[in-house]
Amino acid sequence: MSDFNKKIAFVTGGGDGIGRATSVALSACGAKVIVTDINEKMGKQTVDQIKSMGNEASFFKMDVSVETEVKSITEIVVEENKKIDLAINNAGVGGDFESIHKTDLSDWNSTLNINLNGVFLCMKYQIKYMLRNRFGRIVNVSSMAGLKGVGGGASYSASKHGVIGLTKSAAIEYGDHNIRVNSVCPGFIDTKLIQNVPKNVIDFNMKINPMKRIGKTKEVADSILWLLSEKSSFVNGHSISIDGGYGSL
Repeated sequence: MSDFNKKIAFVTGGGDGIGRATSVALSACGAKVIVTDINEKMGKQTVDQIKSMGNEASFFKMDVSVETEVKSITEIVVEENKKIDLAINNAGVGGDFESIHKTDLSDWNSTLNINLNGVFLCMKYQIKYMLRNRFGRIVNVSSMAGLKGVGGGASYSASKHGVIGLTKSAAIEYGDHNIRVNSVCPGFIDTKLIQNVPKNVIDFNMKINPMKRIGKTKEVADSILWLLSEKSSFVNGHSISIDGGYGSL
């Protein structure tokens, strides 16, 4: 997509899974990708993969739940590149799979700090610089758990519901500044995140899912790229389900 030529794309959680697939796809379309991740080894592997294809990327170690890190890294990126055009706020954790009455407050807070507060902090500083250029395209990664309740996964579900609410609010606030904000809601995707999901839950999903399979990271990345592109120029504040039809049941 030529829409991405010379664009600066900021990706959180870019070291693996959906973040890596999206980073690679953006680079292949001409964007310079800023890969951030708390895992330095994995993040640098993504950058190496992109550079091996002859494309541009750089890595910054960043914990999205720490405001000082988000602020400083965003400032460095803008200082070096003069702008941020595209942002994919993907970093997240699954949290403990536990009933509400057994969930520790520390796990609840940790999950929300990364999955929800992290998206808020990234948007807070990304939008600050997008406003200068009156241009920005943001995609936040929520989940099908942001559209449905998840028994045994309340902290994760609550955090992902929050991402959708944050996305809709931002779309209203910044639409007239030429900044569009949308989210994607993946179902079960072949990433490390689902390794902590009980096998019986995965098996049940596979049984009832209309497409009878788990999704691929590239399928999510392709949807994210569409939302970032001008092919979706009048799409703002929406959440796209990428779940094989699971949410239609």
